[in-house]
Amino acid sequence: MVEVLKTVWDKISFPDSTILGSRVAKKLFLESDSLTAADKKLIKDNVKNIYWAYTLKTSTCTIMPYKDDVREYLEIAILEVELVKPKGYKRIAEIIHRMIPYPLLLGFSDNNDNIALSFAHKRFSQAEKGAYVSEQFYTTEWIKKSTLMDFEKAFIDSLSLDKQKLHNFYTLYCSWQDCFIGYECGKLNGEFKLGDRNSRSEMLDRTREIEQKIAELRSQIKGADFNRQVELNTKIKKFEQELKKLAQNI
Repeated sequence: MVEVLKTVWDKISFPDSTILGSRVAKKLFLESDSLTAADKKLIKDNVKNIYWAYTLKTSTCTIMPYKDDVREYLEIAILEVELVKPKGYKRIAEIIHRMIPYPLLLGFSDNNDNIALSFAHKRFSQAEKGAYVSEQFYTTEWIKKSTLMDFEKAFIDSLSLDKQKLHNFYTLYCSWQDCFIGYECGKLNGEFKLGDRNSRSEMLDRTREIEQKIAELRSQIKGADFNRQVELNTKIKKFEQELKKLAQNI
């Protein structure tokens, strides 16, 4: 398994009974008809190894399975992805989440003391019976393990199993979702804390919308006449003020 990720897994404190440590063959992705040529090239060029590090299921831990009309969480898989280079890791995370039907906790390593974590809920596909759809992707930025920022350290500490709701695999996964939302909020204001999942998710969505609008406005400034530049900068400042307010209240 990947040594640089061991610190994170030790913080979570997975039971020894959940250790798997088996390799996931890249050909699972490279031979898939559902991936584009560009996605296959990304996997081929950037992914060195994929390991199934831990498996949480009824035979390895005391957490119960969960099933309703929307989703089925019979187990949670913890995968390590060792990269040749960090380029495109968020897209790689989406690919892996979509290709493997279990809810996953992904750990990425760029072999340079940097780690990233990724999470995504799964539900039944409404279009295809027996298929699953990944939704609500959360993937951290690269976190330098040797120089953790306070909110990054608090985020990793918050993932510990003894701090989660362990009624079943879905409540555990939702508890981890709260931790990832706390991390995303911490990126805005430098503070990690847990809060209401729905309201914070809505504010994060609004934040992403504003950031996209600011990027679009900035792309229009170059080549615009003076009056248009003033107009664009005024709009940007207005959005930046809204971002600042969101960061304070999130």
